[in-house]
Amino acid sequence: MLSIIIPSFKEGNIIDVSVIEIINALNNVIEYEIIVIDDNSNDRTLEKIKVLSSSNSNVHIYLNQSAKGFGNSIKEGIKRAKGEFICFVMADQSDDPQDIIKYYNLMNSGLYDCIFGDRWGIEQNVKNYPKFKFFLNRVGNKLLARVFNIKYTDVTNSFKMYRKEVLMNLFPLVSNHFSITIEIPLKVIYREYKFKITPNSWRNNEHSVSNLNLWNVFFTYSLILIYCRIEKYFINHKSNNS
Repeated sequence: MLSIIIPSFKEGNIIDVSVIEIINALNNVIEYEIIVIDDNSNDRTLEKIKVLSSSNSNVHIYLNQSAKGFGNSIKEGIKRAKGEFICFVMADQSDDPQDIIKYYNLMNSGLYDCIFGDRWGIEQNVKNYPKFKFFLNRVGNKLLARVFNIKYTDVTNSFKMYRKEVLMNLFPLVSNHFSITIEIPLKVIYREYKFKITPNSWRNNEHSVSNLNLWNVFFTYSLILIYCRIEKYFINHKSNNS
């Protein structure tokens, strides 16, 4: 079974549409569950998902039981997931449900532990990505790839799929915020799990409300990069001495 985890904070204006779009794509194609983790929103997010879950047993909603933060919502979802595979999907319809099916088929081949989406390859299909955000994304991801000596240049792309067993082996995850989107794939890469990079679509939704503070993102990303770099050093050191 596939568990789709959707962290949500103040997405009440679009969360139900996002979930319905996924349901329509996956029904009769994949055995799935959709887990919405609400980060204690003060809008209609909880209400709207409760309505959906009352008519669809595959849809579940839980409140983030930890301190507020995207990363804590992800960790809550991982622990609650019942599927063999877990896919992280944004609440704002930026990710294409058809790509979920593509990821799942690749995972189901048994060849990979993780599927990493890449929005910027030859087959890119990106719509209305904000120019300044694009600049920061490309500079940040290319710098990150150079620092960690990896060929993947869309690490910050949260739209990925993992075996649940792999995710559980990565705990403790220290990121409480959006920086978890780089902590998890970096740990996967330097712990030498098998992964495949595949193109994925992305679209900007004008009805979604951005909850990101760029300075906070920069600060938390920097801390996690330092943490991952130190952990990578000790893993390599231990491997060389064994």
